Amino acid sequence: MNHERKTIVSLLGPTGIGKSSLALELENKHPFEIVSVDSVMIYRDMNIGTDKPSNEILSSTKHHLIDIRNPNESYNVGQFYNDIGAIIKNVHNNNKVPLLVGGSMMYFNSLFNGLSLLPGKNLIEREFIDYLLLHYSCEDLHSCLEEIDPLSYENININDMQRIQRALEVYLCTGKPLTSFYNKRIKLSDKYNLLTFRLISDDRSLIHDKIFSRTKNMFDNHFIDEVIYLLEKYSLVKENQSMRSIGYKQVLSYLHGDINKKDLEDKCIFATRQLAKRQITWLKQFNESIPIEIRENSFKNICKEIDNHLLF
Repeated sequence: MNHERKTIVSLLGPTGIGKSSLALELENKHPFEIVSVDSVMIYRDMNIGTDKPSNEILSSTKHHLIDIRNPNESYNVGQFYNDIGAIIKNVHNNNKVPLLVGGSMMYFNSLFNGLSLLPGKNLIEREFIDYLLLHYSCEDLHSCLEEIDPLSYENININDMQRIQRALEVYLCTGKPLTSFYNKRIKLSDKYNLLTFRLISDDRSLIHDKIFSRTKNMFDNHFIDEVIYLLEKYSLVKENQSMRSIGYKQVLSYLHGDINKKDLEDKCIFATRQLAKRQITWLKQFNESIPIEIRENSFKNICKEIDNHLLF
C-alpha cells in the first residue's frame, strides 16, 4: 500500500444485509465519514422503502449523498461520479477517511473501474439528428456509423435508435468517435489507496430471511402511505426515475389497480431477492475486495474482522 496516498474504505453487500448498521458501528470507532452509495437514498422523503437511516441518526452522524434530490428529479452515474469526487476531497481535507457504503453496484463499478469521460448531451445536435430521422430510417443512420465510428457500427444493434443517436451526437460535437472515449477512464485506485470489503453469505436463505423481514417491516411502517404522500407532494408518475425503484414500483402498480394487496408484498419480496441476486453477481467481479462472511449474530465478529484490516 502506498502510504503517501490517502485511503478510501468501501463496504459493499446485497440489499438488507446490514451495511448501514455496520457502517455506524465502524464510524463510532474510527475517523470515518459515511458516504452513501445508494441510488435511491438520494431522494428526499423516500425513507421507508429505502430503509434510510432515521432522522435522529442523520442529524447526529454525518452522511453524504442522502436526500440530495427530490423524487421528481433525475440522477445518473456521471453525476454521482462527479459528486463523490468532491466529497472524497473534502472528507480528506477534514482529516477523515471516506467510508463508502451501499449496494448500487453500477456506482461502485464507476469508481473501481473508471467512468468514460464522455461529452454531455448537446440539444442542438440532438435536434439535428431528430430532423434527420424524419427523412431517413434508423437503418440509414446506423450505416453512417460504418464510416465515422466502425466499432460502434459493429456493436450497436441496427434498431437501437437511442445508442445510434448518442454515437452520432458525440461525433458531431467532438469530431471523434464515441468509442475513442472509452479508454479515457479515471479510477479511484489511480489516486487513492482502496480498502474494500464485500459482505457475502454462502447461506442464501439468510439473505432471503433478511429481505422477508425488511419487507414486512416496510409495510408495517405504512409504506403505502409514504408512496401516496410522495405522489401527491411531487406529482409523480410511473415514468419518474424514483418510482421505478423496487418497492415503489410495486406499490404504484397496486395503487393503479394493476395488482391486488394480497400479492403486493410477495411481489416486493421477489423483486428484492432478484436485486440481491444481481448484486451478488456484481460483487464477484470486484475480486480485489476482501470477503467478509455474514452469519447470524456475528455483528461484533464482523467488526473485529474489519478492524484487523484497518491501519488507522
